Amino acid sequence: MVFRDRAGNVGCLELHCPHRGTSLEYGRVEEDGLRCCYHSWKFAADGKCVDMPCETPKFREKMDVCQPGYPTHEFGGLIFVYMGPPAEMPLFPMYDIYDTRYRGDVVLRGMRLWEDHAIGFVRDCNWLQHYENVVDAYHLLILHAANSGDQFGSVVTTSGWPELTFEETDLGVRYNMLRDLPNGNFLERHAEVVLPNIALIPSIHEQGVDAKEEFRATEVSWAVPVDNEHLYGISIVAWPKDKNGEPLEGWKPGIDTVTEIRLGNLRNRPYEEKQRYPDDMEAQESQRPIAVHALENLGTSDRGIVLLRRALKKAVEAVAAGKDPANIVRDEADNHAIKTHAWNTVRLPDIPSEAAE
Repeated sequence: MVFRDRAGNVGCLELHCPHRGTSLEYGRVEEDGLRCCYHSWKFAADGKCVDMPCETPKFREKMDVCQPGYPTHEFGGLIFVYMGPPAEMPLFPMYDIYDTRYRGDVVLRGMRLWEDHAIGFVRDCNWLQHYENVVDAYHLLILHAANSGDQFGSVVTTSGWPELTFEETDLGVRYNMLRDLPNGNFLERHAEVVLPNIALIPSIHEQGVDAKEEFRATEVSWAVPVDNEHLYGISIVAWPKDKNGEPLEGWKPGIDTVTEIRLGNLRNRPYEEKQRYPDDMEAQESQRPIAVHALENLGTSDRGIVLLRRALKKAVEAVAAGKDPANIVRDEADNHAIKTHAWNTVRLPDIPSEAAE
């Protein structure tokens, strides 16, 4: 149960009141805490019970009740909750995309770009089969182009077969796409997963016209498990500023998947249409609510998925052994503009100069 009191303090408390078990979601927010609707016990943001109107102050002090809770961290328009051992709480990692201490060209916005869904409007399946999709580069060419028609209208899904490879990074796993474009330009594209559940995807709307070098992802997105069979996505968007320092009006986030030519965000599409023109929603959710890995037959094109699964298994084993998993930052000196590895680069063909001619 997450709440903000009227003084601006954020608390994350166990849902049920320790008095008689009433849910605190029905509580009343006050200046210095949250008051249970049933018998008005009030809890501060840190969980301390500070008032029991039906009891004497002496009894309240003797009871010394403290509601279980978790530390919170507010950043970029989102609230993060740490749910591990208190003594081992790491720093909040400051990646280059949203570290505004080193870039003043953006305004950070915490957003749910896909309503109560994740990227591609996927919702009703296990978080991992959705997360793996980020490094499944071949599905871009098949699902979003050859099978359902070009769903992006960009050079990501243009004609021709690119060169695709997969590799581990110091943060996780990424795919590498190299392709010659119909207009004579060249695209170098990388999408990265940062363990355990961050997706970094450069713009899917890239048209490949103007030259650019390492134009990074504009969103840091989390695949958030709701339970074993449902998820949603949430992002910090690095929204560019206009000349007056205000968020640029009319700009579109790089992985805003709603386009005029892509209808996959409509959950209530006719079933026949979904069969003819499936999108991420249909492809991932139909793997079963929880994909059964033992029934899969992976190929060489699935190398990105294999690398990700191995990395996650290694992280789980590290935690089980009492060690830190990947991407835990504890030294403040290292926690600045941590370099990510997801971007679009567009190169124009070399044009000989008059002197060279």
